[in-house]
Amino acid sequence: MRIRVTTFILMFLILSTAYSAEYNGKNIDGIEFDCTAYSYDTGNWYFVTVEFDGDEATIYFSNGGYITLTLDKKIIDDPRAIDAYDYDKRVYWELEVDGLE
Repeated sequence: MRIRVTTFILMFLILSTAYSAEYNGKNIDGIEFDCTAYSYDTGNWYFVTVEFDGDEATIYFSNGGYITLTLDKKIIDDPRAIDAYDYDKRVYWELEVDGLE
């Protein structure tokens, strides 16, 4: 029983850190960044803030609304071109995040 509990705790710790969003090898989960978001549905740019959590990004609009997007990749190569998808509304988004460089 003790081995199972220890194994569970170790696996939880490994998996919880393995699924964080990263840029240049640094975990960026839980940090709010200024962002410009482009919606392929409306064809408009929005000035928002974004917070990452694993393979998800929640963008917050100035009117108090928000949406959660799924990132194409949890490791971010270019903060000026982060592709994400809104599965609820079936819309692609492109995020340009300030403050990551």
